[in-house]
Amino acid sequence: MRSSRLVAILMELSRDSRTSVSRLAERHEVSTRTIQRDIAALHDLGVPVWTRTGPTGGVGLVEGWRSPLTGMSSSELRALVIGETASRDLGMQVDFEVARLKLLSVPTARDGEVEPARERFLVDKSRWFGSSDRPEALPAVARAVWSGRRLTICYERRGDDRATVSRLVDPLGLVLKGDNWYLVAAHGSHPRTYRLSRITGCVIHDEPSVRPSGFSLEEYWTRSREEFESSIHTLPVRLLIPEGSVEHLTSSVPGPGTRHAVDTARRYGGLLEIDLTMEKHSIALAQLLGVPEVEVLEPAALRRDLHLRAAAIADRNRAGDPGSVVSPTSFG
Repeated sequence: MRSSRLVAILMELSRDSRTSVSRLAERHEVSTRTIQRDIAALHDLGVPVWTRTGPTGGVGLVEGWRSPLTGMSSSELRALVIGETASRDLGMQVDFEVARLKLLSVPTARDGEVEPARERFLVDKSRWFGSSDRPEALPAVARAVWSGRRLTICYERRGDDRATVSRLVDPLGLVLKGDNWYLVAAHGSHPRTYRLSRITGCVIHDEPSVRPSGFSLEEYWTRSREEFESSIHTLPVRLLIPEGSVEHLTSSVPGPGTRHAVDTARRYGGLLEIDLTMEKHSIALAQLLGVPEVEVLEPAALRRDLHLRAAAIADRNRAGDPGSVVSPTSFG
């Protein structure tokens, strides 16, 4: 969502005569280094952003600057806000490309058109699962979300029978998590989450959808995500890793739980003793194989299996001719 952040920063700088890198970083929940890269990107695009150090310093736009380009249409601005991947999936790639060319001309008066897109669309970059989907129902569901109209969906339930149910819902928003799409919709006044790849059919009604008072897509998704991740992370694990492996751990085991575990870790010289809750044994084993110099202190079964798996990999890759440690028939 860097494109939408650049738009937001540009709008904020247009509204405020001066701000600071730290304030922008806090507002957008990113690091100051990320904001500095964003400012450099605006510079590269030709936006006259000034930065100064000291008590009278900060970040701002050169006074009186106006872009010579024409303004954006609502669809172009919406495409820019939701980003390239989502625009492509929603059939808005052309709008996104045109909007990117017009990036310098975003007028401050368009703030009101950015907020509805944020209220109905959310991008969550972290992944739950490795596979991606391009659900057939996405274009129709997106139209219902954007237009605020009720929707009847045929939804395939989980389970061995994979039974399909029909539900009349009030669409509240779309979420792109990793490469997978989810519909947040109210059924019987209660917001629920539906994976779009399991929507086998849908009908858009003329009747306007009902949006619960005070509903925030971002707040709902954050709460739901935390509840879901808590339900699948049930294996307590204690690790010992060197400082240099922290980035590998947070990459292999993504999520706020891992970041919190790192922040609260016990430190012994250059080592960190970390307690975190991971998914089931087989998944934890696969994730920890990607962390250099990791030592599992608990549980013993995970420590044993990690040792066996690492030893097997080391044996396969020992010095000698490639493939010499296995027979030609070993792969069936």
